[in-house]
Amino acid sequence: MAKIPTLRVIGGIYKGRNLQMAPLEVTRSSKAILKESLFNTLSADIVGANFIEFFAGSGSVGIEALSRGAKFALFFEQNKKSFAVLESNLENICNNTTSYKLIFGDTFREYSRALKTLQAPCIGYIDPPFDVRENAEDIYAKCFKMVESLDSNIFSLIALEHRSKLAIPKTIGAFVHFKTKRFGKSSLSYFL
Repeated sequence: MAKIPTLRVIGGIYKGRNLQMAPLEVTRSSKAILKESLFNTLSADIVGANFIEFFAGSGSVGIEALSRGAKFALFFEQNKKSFAVLESNLENICNNTTSYKLIFGDTFREYSRALKTLQAPCIGYIDPPFDVRENAEDIYAKCFKMVESLDSNIFSLIALEHRSKLAIPKTIGAFVHFKTKRFGKSSLSYFL
């Protein structure tokens, strides 16, 4: 029997716990160095915040946020296999089922309704899926449009994981780009 690939929670109260990975044909996991950099940037701002993982896959970033003190995490995932892995990871790791909510469906269709009940501060994490053979510019354009519609009074920060060669706008709606960190082919860009 093939061993199921796993990731580890790298910090906080769930540190060292194993997470199942979502199927590689439909998702790619964020690198540990990239996640560590994200949470170093967020620092104490994660404590007590609502964390939204817009394209969750296995949920490794949102679970990391809960591990490090986020009061609530909202996960969006539309792939059935990935959703099952996400659900299993949360059931096996997070003790408090009121600290998270899962939304099954297309993020672009579901997010505006799902975000209506959230209060500040919220931190958004966007790592959109794309097929490496296709032009990813379309999915990023949809992500920019989504960010443009988010309420800057509710969202204190948006982090976008993207291909390093992507041109990042200086502003998206009310959000202003303030930093990009590169990790080889992937980068993290931050908006306040």
